[in-house]
Amino acid sequence: MNRFAFAAAVTLAAVLTSGPLFAGVKIVSENTDLATKKVTTDTILLDANRLRTESDDGRVVMFLTDGGRNRMVMLDKTKNQYQEIDEQTMQQMAQQMSGAMAQMEAAMKNVPPEQRAMMEKMMKGKMPQAVAAPSKTVYTAKGSGSVNGFSCTKYEGMRGAEKVADVCAGVPAQLKLGTSDMQIFEKMREFSSSLLSSLANSPVKISVPTGSFEAGYEGFPIQKTDFANGQPTRRGELKSITRTNFTDADFSLGDAKKVEMPMPGGPQGRGKQR
Repeated sequence: MNRFAFAAAVTLAAVLTSGPLFAGVKIVSENTDLATKKVTTDTILLDANRLRTESDDGRVVMFLTDGGRNRMVMLDKTKNQYQEIDEQTMQQMAQQMSGAMAQMEAAMKNVPPEQRAMMEKMMKGKMPQAVAAPSKTVYTAKGSGSVNGFSCTKYEGMRGAEKVADVCAGVPAQLKLGTSDMQIFEKMREFSSSLLSSLANSPVKISVPTGSFEAGYEGFPIQKTDFANGQPTRRGELKSITRTNFTDADFSLGDAKKVEMPMPGGPQGRGKQR
């Protein structure tokens, strides 16, 4: 066998052992902390049913819709652990928290006022507290722009009277993508909104990732600058979009251990081998 035939055989063997290939998109972005000038990189892999975002610090967020079950997976590669959220988990957490609070209120109902006040003071800060939802960010189009060779539409994000963001977003055609390439982002956003809505009247407040863009402007953020107290604090920029092929291994958790979401009134985060 000559060296060219040997190389082809090795390549074919690698493809066969790694599993079937799936056409997808790879998106690379850079984020800059404007105070420290520290730059980090985010890499997004996506296909029709799956999305994976990985940061330099080893944090991975995956949104998976395969098997007919939508779920968000948060993997910490530095600890080799992951947590998983789906609609059932969030509803169970909300129900258990409501039950725990009802039991506490019932137990304190007949307690003398002085003792009740003392117990409430002791419990303050130990139970998750309901947090008012932040006011909605309203985005207003401010003309067209271009970032790193990508055309985009500029938006200004205001939360009440405070400016919180500048965004330049591109629709799929401007990114040389098809509409179907971005559908997984919309599914992820709908999933996140559904989870948050289910917890609207619950004391359980959990930060749920909403993907790389949010409601209020059209398209993918080619550049986004966050503001606090009128000053820019962070800037993210799209660097490249390429079409590539993935295997199931690209969305695998490997041998990471599952850590259950903390349930009120129950065991906290016992590791379970996947």
